[in-house]
Amino acid sequence: MPLNNDQKRFLAAALMELEEHLLQFEAWLQSDETITIFRRVQNPFLHEQRAKLLELMALVKERLREMRDDFDLPTETLDLRWHLTVTLLHIATNLEECQSHRIKGFGKVNNETAKQLNGYLHSLTGLIDAIGQEAKNH
Repeated sequence: MPLNNDQKRFLAAALMELEEHLLQFEAWLQSDETITIFRRVQNPFLHEQRAKLLELMALVKERLREMRDDFDLPTETLDLRWHLTVTLLHIATNLEECQSHRIKGFGKVNNETAKQLNGYLHSLTGLIDAIGQEAKNH
């Protein structure tokens, strides 16, 4: 008996998450160290081990393709404009939760620090809004 649509969606979502993690790991395996603003990912694997890991990950991705095809799993078509807009709205909400009057539950924030923090958050929110507006332009 084939999988029903709900089973297919559930399975596809789990496999999609696996694929997204694999893509991130593959990117990190490409260099000795990846440095972003808030993360430093050190790659301890020797070149031979990296190659083996990448090879195994390629096999996992091939298995994912087989499962997609054999179980007729849905593939998501992602509208980047919509995804960007929704994600930016979520980020704006998270930034709002970082305002000094909201984080004081973790401890007192002095006025000078609060003013600096809120200024940065206001600036970030403005930039995030600008990205969202640009994404809406055709």
